[in-house]
Amino acid sequence: MLKNIILLIKYVARGIFGKCPNCVRKKIFLTRFKMKKSCDNCGAHFIENNGDNWFFLLIIDRALFIFPIVIAFYFEMNPKMIIVLSLTLLILFIIITPFRLGICLGLDFYFRSKMIEK
Repeated sequence: MLKNIILLIKYVARGIFGKCPNCVRKKIFLTRFKMKKSCDNCGAHFIENNGDNWFFLLIIDRALFIFPIVIAFYFEMNPKMIIVLSLTLLILFIIITPFRLGICLGLDFYFRSKMIEK
């Protein structure tokens, strides 16, 4: 169990830093917002099928960007504060896109490696 958690953390950390989860030698991005299909060094596929990372991306986006706005409405914050919060989260959403994609790749790579083992 601990070995699996360490492996998951390793893959996610590699994704956050923009490195291949398999070999750590090559970058995973062509541009800031576009991920490569596979690693140039080891040939590991980053995106097996188009849309593979949507589930993880959906969870991360909801937790980091939608949930705070819902909480702000729930606690009846000032509408101006909600607008400021929304705009701040939108800017943050754009800035941290490579990190979000890297986390999703790490999670997807981990679960694909577990499927191959079975």
